[in-house]
Parts: sequence; C-alpha cells; structure tokens
Amino acid sequence: MSSAIAKDETKPNLIELPITRPPANGEAVWVQIRAGTLPRGTEIRISTPDGVLIGTASSFPALSGQEEAVTHTIPLPRNVITSGRVRLRLEVEAPGEPARAPQPREIESIDLIYVPISK
Repeated sequence: MSSAIAKDETKPNLIELPITRPPANGEAVWVQIRAGTLPRGTEIRISTPDGVLIGTASSFPALSGQEEAVTHTIPLPRNVITSGRVRLRLEVEAPGEPARAPQPREIESIDLIYVPISK
C-alpha cells in the first residue's frame, strides 16, 4: 500500500494514511512503522485519534554501536478504517519528558499492509 501521509497542521501528531481498497474477507489491515534511531527508553505510541492505544514502536541497535532502524508491524482494529483512510495518533514518549509529535528522523516510514487472517 501507499505510504502517503497527510498531516493535520493543527494537530501534528495525527496522520492519515489512504488505503487502496477495503480489506477482503479473511484480511486485516496492519500498520508497519520503521522507527529511526531513538534514545534508549524512548518509544513511539500509536493510538486512535481519540487516544486508545493500539501499540508501541521503539528502536534499539542490533549490535552495540550499530544504528539501524527497526520495523514494527501492528494490527489495527477495523474501526480505525473510515472513508478509505486510516487516521492514527503518533506520540514520542521519552523518560522524564512530555509526550510530543515525532520528528521526521524518528519515523523512517509508515505503511499499511494487508494481512491474511483466520477466523
């Protein structure tokens, strides 16, 4: 799916991702976030626009001294898909700091994917 993102300038932590089609029977839409390098203990919280937590993403080097992005795949509840798009709230939480909108280097990519599911 496309990773085109529309941001709400009045709410910089809200993003909107278009979907190419509704999920078919036996499919779900999940979000893949490639987190850039973040300080230890820092995480990106992914929630619905009204603040219901869906999941978290963090990045830790695979080896000491190696800086590499980490991809997280998080299932989305069906109710976040409305009018052909997914709206999400992304916030960075670091120890001892207030939550804030992510900076461009903190999220390398964000994509929607279709995942087969069994019932």
